[in-house]
Amino acid sequence: MQDIPTSNENSTIATVLVVDDDPYVLEYVASLLGEYGYAYIACRNAEDAFLKFQGGFIDVVLTDIKMPVFSGIDLLEKIYLSRPDVPVILMTAHAEVDIAVDAIKKGAFDFIIKPYRSEQLIHSVEKAITYRRLTEKEKEYKKTLEETVEKEDTGVTGGTYDAQKHERRAYRSSNGCR
Repeated sequence: MQDIPTSNENSTIATVLVVDDDPYVLEYVASLLGEYGYAYIACRNAEDAFLKFQGGFIDVVLTDIKMPVFSGIDLLEKIYLSRPDVPVILMTAHAEVDIAVDAIKKGAFDFIIKPYRSEQLIHSVEKAITYRRLTEKEKEYKKTLEETVEKEDTGVTGGTYDAQKHERRAYRSSNGCR
C-alpha cells in the first residue's frame, strides 16, 4: 500500500482506491495499477476504504460489490453522498442485471464483470480518470468565471458598484453601440 496523497500535488499521477476482500484479487489489481503508473491504496474492506477515502485525495474508486458487512454498493452510496465527482467503478463475479442497473442509478461510473481482461480494467480506470480531471477543470473554469463576473459587478473602483459605468453600458447596448 502507498501513502495517501492529501492533495492532487502531482496531477500526472492519479490515485486509485482499490477495495476487494479477496487478497489475491486485491494484490493483482494493485500490482496492475502500479505497472501502469498509477498510485493506489489497497483495502480489504469497505469500512477501511471509506476512512482512507475521507483522509486523502482519491481520483477513482475501484471496488468489489460482494463483501462482508459493508458492500461495494454501500461504499458507492457513501462516496456519492460525500463527493459525487469521484468516479466509482464496481467489480463483481455475479453478473446480475438488477444489481448493475441499481448501481448505475446510485451513481456508479462503470461496472466490470469478473473475470475481466487487464486491458478492460485499465481502460475503465483511464476513462474514470479522464472524467474526474474534466470535472475538476470545469469547476476551476466556473470559479474563474464567477470571480471575473464578481470583479465586473463590483467595478474597478475598490469594491463599490459603479452605477454610471453600468448605465453607460446599458445605454450603448440599447442604442446598438458597443
